[in-house]
Amino acid sequence: MFDTDTIFRVLENGIHNIIEHFGKMDYIHLLLMTALAVTFAIVIFGVIRQAIRKKMEFFWGTLAAICAGLVLFFCVMASSAGTVVFLPDEDPENVAFRFAQSCMDPEQQSDLKMSVIPEGNDENEKLVYDALRSSFSIQAAGEMQVDGRHAQQELQVTYLDLKQLMIPVKTQTEKYIDEYVENHSNAEIYDEDDNYKPEIMENAYSKALRSTLSDVSKYYTTVELPLQLSYENGHWQTQPDEQMLIAFSGGVTTLDTFANNLKSEALSEIIYIPKRYTIAEDALLAPAPDPAKFGSTADIEEIRALYASSKLTEGRTIFWDENANFKGKEFRYYMDETIFFVAWKELYQGKYCAFAEVFIADPSQFRRKLAADMYGSGIQKKASQLAAETNAVIAMNGDYYKYRSEGITVYQRELYRFRPHKLECCHVNSAGDLLFTYAGELSSEEEARDYIEQNDVLFTLTFGPVLVANGELHSFARDYLLGQGTQYYSRSAIGQSGSCHYLLMNLNYGYGSRGATLAEEARIMQGKGCENAYALDGGQTAEIVIQNRVFNAIDYGNERLVSDIIYFGTALPEEENR
Repeated sequence: MFDTDTIFRVLENGIHNIIEHFGKMDYIHLLLMTALAVTFAIVIFGVIRQAIRKKMEFFWGTLAAICAGLVLFFCVMASSAGTVVFLPDEDPENVAFRFAQSCMDPEQQSDLKMSVIPEGNDENEKLVYDALRSSFSIQAAGEMQVDGRHAQQELQVTYLDLKQLMIPVKTQTEKYIDEYVENHSNAEIYDEDDNYKPEIMENAYSKALRSTLSDVSKYYTTVELPLQLSYENGHWQTQPDEQMLIAFSGGVTTLDTFANNLKSEALSEIIYIPKRYTIAEDALLAPAPDPAKFGSTADIEEIRALYASSKLTEGRTIFWDENANFKGKEFRYYMDETIFFVAWKELYQGKYCAFAEVFIADPSQFRRKLAADMYGSGIQKKASQLAAETNAVIAMNGDYYKYRSEGITVYQRELYRFRPHKLECCHVNSAGDLLFTYAGELSSEEEARDYIEQNDVLFTLTFGPVLVANGELHSFARDYLLGQGTQYYSRSAIGQSGSCHYLLMNLNYGYGSRGATLAEEARIMQGKGCENAYALDGGQTAEIVIQNRVFNAIDYGNERLVSDIIYFGTALPEEENR
């Protein structure tokens, strides 16, 4: 039963809506309504006239006229408005406003089917859902448009665009994996197939996701979308369209699928990252190598397999040639994650040579050792002694700086000697590259110090000359100050081809070879594929040292005392190198 207040309220609302609707009625329906009003007035006038003449009872005539008028009135209204006149007491603006408020209330979003968390999802996926649900901001944009039983309100919707998370999450995941590699041992990071352990990848992804979501507002997107409303069963109902539903899912069609794809994308194409071990620049010795990782073999197949298995050789053109004219039939090698070398003896271009091809993971593994660890010391030692003192994996003679007063000497970035006017110098920088300066190029100590600073030079060798520069034979004077270039002597040289890839060479007497001139030495280093190569002290000084023992056929069969060596060490900490 309706009480009197309810009836009056409905009538009041109905009359209000009728009056409001007149202002929205089109021209044709207004004419019809005007015609209806005129007709209704004429009928009423006729009824009154007939009643006065006593030909019709006034009450029933008037009632019939009113009923007929109302029928025609509602017909015109219905064709114009497409709805009933007596609407509920809540207008569509209030319904749209309540809808917008509920979209920003996480407790009501589940009822609206917005970013609902599927059952069984892990914590990382829930983080994505929570960030999305917290991102919604909705407000009206313009006035409500009402057309009978239908209404439309433009809404300005701000939401987290999930697709924008793909790149930053992937970038951060790679960053955290890199940090894991840097700060943990290989056994903690990799499985036996050199793949990342699942827990490492999971932890990296989880940290990356949390880091990205910590400042998630930068990935918000704002769009204007229409909210449709329809009048059904006495109530205004909101009807979000497909575009709005996609916005409620963060701009993706299937929220649950996206959460899985985000993780898959972040962890895809993440390949093996070698752990970067370094040796401190001021360290006086390298970590001790593992004796078990040295080896000796006469089997070419075994050496080929070693080259194929080392990650340090991937994508490299190597100096070792399995078809070479090997002498001695002995290959020496060492391999761990940070250093790999193979040493052999062969007749090359008619010369008896000992070669060692060296790959290192980090430039800090290419080092120089001075006797007594200081410039100018009167102490001299055998190269094998100096190699033992530094834990060298492989070493060779340096420039024997103590034996002469010419050239440039840089040690631990400090310039100690500057007399470069007659010699060519080889500078080794922090990238492990061989850089050359030529006689007279540096005219003052100030200029030399600027060169050292600008090129980040760690140490300088002065003997020479330069043998190969940028892949081309270097033209040097026949009367070059050192090395007795046109005579046949045992020679020593170091070459480089690409980053952290070196060739050590001693050229000795043997197998009918009587040594070589500097020009012949240069052709050998170029022929082997060196992009840059430099001559070091030769004669009895020329030697390669492996496991603290001389590898090449040294002159007179005995080491001489020297003031310095260059060497390559493992960077693998001793606790991991066993």
